[in-house]
Amino acid sequence: MQFIEVKLPGGLPGNGRIERRARFHSLTGRIEQALIETGAAADQVGYVTSVLGTVLASIGETPADPERIASLCVADRQYLMLRLAALLEGEQMWLKVTCGRCESFFDVDLRRSELPVKPAAEGYPLVRLRLGEHEVEARVPNGGDQERIAELPDDQAMLQLLQDCICSVDGQPPATEFSQELSPREIEELDQALDEVAPAVCDRLQVVCPECGHEQAAELDHYAGVRPGENYLYDEIHTLASHYHWSETDILDLPQQKRRRYVGMINRAGGVSGQW
Repeated sequence: MQFIEVKLPGGLPGNGRIERRARFHSLTGRIEQALIETGAAADQVGYVTSVLGTVLASIGETPADPERIASLCVADRQYLMLRLAALLEGEQMWLKVTCGRCESFFDVDLRRSELPVKPAAEGYPLVRLRLGEHEVEARVPNGGDQERIAELPDDQAMLQLLQDCICSVDGQPPATEFSQELSPREIEELDQALDEVAPAVCDRLQVVCPECGHEQAAELDHYAGVRPGENYLYDEIHTLASHYHWSETDILDLPQQKRRRYVGMINRAGGVSGQW
């Protein structure tokens, strides 16, 4: 079986090392069908874990089970979803923007592979710093942390995240009240230290409105574009089954590119133009 390997900007810590290799399953109709049937979860974080559990074969040499996927840092999960979108839809993407000045609509053409990615800094996933009179060690947040705070109000979510990510205080496990006693300035210092060591995937671009020249930031959704079009998949299955009389099982086992190549050949033979 063929796999598609990518290098994570952060990596999964364990056994004294950081594993930065992740492998996607070969993209077949069966994988696409599983993504279609996954549907939207109650929360986005759970959906991302479910989607990555469908498409990832392994992280390092170990199978990519839900626990390991949840243990990936936020930027790694975003990066994997970005690469999955490229596998499903190609590198080119169109960002739809509404101008903040003249309210006109315009599209920005970009390539997923060209979006800036900041790799993790030395020491990842841990930081050590002094907060007041204490030496604190903390780790970069991961998907599991996101899941635990997904339904909490913002103020409670911040306290819970701090409690989960602070590993030790003066070499000892932190008391529950420690995170609650941090001042806003100390929280900001800790947040900045974690940002410096954590990897990051570009989540906004500076764009210029072609109508009025207004420059503004446009946000990117790294979780978009990872659900194949249901009609496209089943239309392609129908076309191949009708023309070649292959079974649905055989068609779903075909790699996406090969399946679409056959569909393109059928369409060209029938005088139908289109990009497949």
